[in-house]
Amino acid sequence: MDFFTTIFRLALGGLLLDTRVYRAQRESPTGVQRALLVVVLVGLLTGLAVWIGDIGEYLTQPDPQALRDTLYNGLTAMPWYDQVAQANPEFVVVFEQIFADPSNFTLTANPLVGALGIVVTPLVGIVGWFLGGSIVHIAARAFGGAASYAQTLACTGLASGVNLLGVVQIVPYAEAFPAGLWLATTLLGLLATYVAVREAHGLAPWRSFWAVLIGPLLLIAVLVALYCCVVFVFAGAVGSLVGGAGR
Repeated sequence: MDFFTTIFRLALGGLLLDTRVYRAQRESPTGVQRALLVVVLVGLLTGLAVWIGDIGEYLTQPDPQALRDTLYNGLTAMPWYDQVAQANPEFVVVFEQIFADPSNFTLTANPLVGALGIVVTPLVGIVGWFLGGSIVHIAARAFGGAASYAQTLACTGLASGVNLLGVVQIVPYAEAFPAGLWLATTLLGLLATYVAVREAHGLAPWRSFWAVLIGPLLLIAVLVALYCCVVFVFAGAVGSLVGGAGR
């Protein structure tokens, strides 16, 4: 029990940006192992919270059959329905096909599917921790950082404690605005990583800032480049088809 309490305190210290916890993690000979356990524990708690929230949403959602009947009766009673049906008989066929299956009006997915998140969330956290920690370590060393790779991972692992914010999803419909939770977690995660790099490498604030920001900036640059490539390829393909059709 004390073991799990210690790991949870580390995660909470990472969430609260407690510099003493980050410093102790840097000097700990088992820092990487403890960081791994923090990532896994936070992932399990978040995945479990999301699953419980999904169960609550599934049990409290409106009856799909009743929702289907209400929408069907309401839409078919409107004047526009008869007008569109007369002008386009195929619309009626598609409309009836959609409303034939009440499961189309289930607002939430089966919670059995969400149970996979209990396993997937920790795995994603581990991969993100290793990739993010590696990029941050390379950048920090380039800016004059003195920490070893293990010390960087030990400290950046605590930054995953910010994902404890996701436990709020245990409340049904708490993720009605997922963008807000994602934004809060991302910003706080960057701040926690900044504290981790500063305490692990002993860098000046501005050096720590850029060491943390280089990773997201590179990711944005890659995504923009890929987007531009897709747009250019699509535009070229469309231009070829139009040119071929015009001949």
